[in-house]
Formats: sequence, C-alpha cells, structure tokens
Amino acid sequence: MHAHAPNNRNSLGGNFSALWRGAVAAVAAGLFGTAIHASISYIGNDFPLVWGVLVAWLLLGVLVYWAAVSSAKLWAGAVAFIGCYVTVGLISYVGDDQLILGMQYYEYLPGPALASALWMYGMVIPSVIALLCSLRVLRKQQRQN
Repeated sequence: MHAHAPNNRNSLGGNFSALWRGAVAAVAAGLFGTAIHASISYIGNDFPLVWGVLVAWLLLGVLVYWAAVSSAKLWAGAVAFIGCYVTVGLISYVGDDQLILGMQYYEYLPGPALASALWMYGMVIPSVIALLCSLRVLRKQQRQN
C-alpha cells in the first residue's frame, strides 16, 4: 500500500512572504521606474522619443511577474502593481517633486509631460501582461503537482 502524497504547492513561504515580495517589488518599481521614465531622446527639435517609459514598464512587468511566480501567489503580483501605483502617486504628491509632470506642462515641456502621463497611466499595461503570464506559469505548476 502506498500513501497519498500531500498536496504541496511550490510556494516559498506563506502569505507574509508573498506580501513582503509584493511590497518590495512595488517600492523598487515605483522608485526606479520614476527615475528611469524621464529618459528622453529627441528626433530633431520637436519629437520626443520617450524610451525611458518603455524601460520603466519593462522593470515593472518583470517585478510584478517575479512577485507572483516566486511566491506562487498571483495576488502578490497585484500587490506589486497597486503598490507601485501608490508609490508613484506619493512621489508626485509629496513635496516639490519635478519627476512627475502634469499634462498642463505639455506646451512647455512636451517630452517630460508625455513621459509622465505614459508612466502614471500606462503602468497597467505591463502589469496586466505580467499577471497573465504569471497566471499561466502558476497554472502549469499546479497541474504538474
């Protein structure tokens, strides 16, 4: 007679560990993404090429994916995304920060204003993609167990 194997998930720690990973990913993505997003090149004098936003989005997506897959809990990735959004909001709200510009400055500083708007409102794009990729990996791991 053989005993049934316990239903083990490949999670590395419990809920506190998942929460911790999501929080670390959130703060790292919020701080580094805000610093990176304003990297801009110009084509001619008029057309801003906001490549820093793409790098910041990639960083956010990788960190959301890492938080979810490394903890085997999808909600940890969601915590990373929501926490990043809150972190960026706090950075733009507190003090005399000039890293995040509103669209009212587009006429005077089109590149930085566009980059800020894309970073603030577009971070949902890499986050949803990362969460969907994480879900696929987690389901595959669950089927193998």
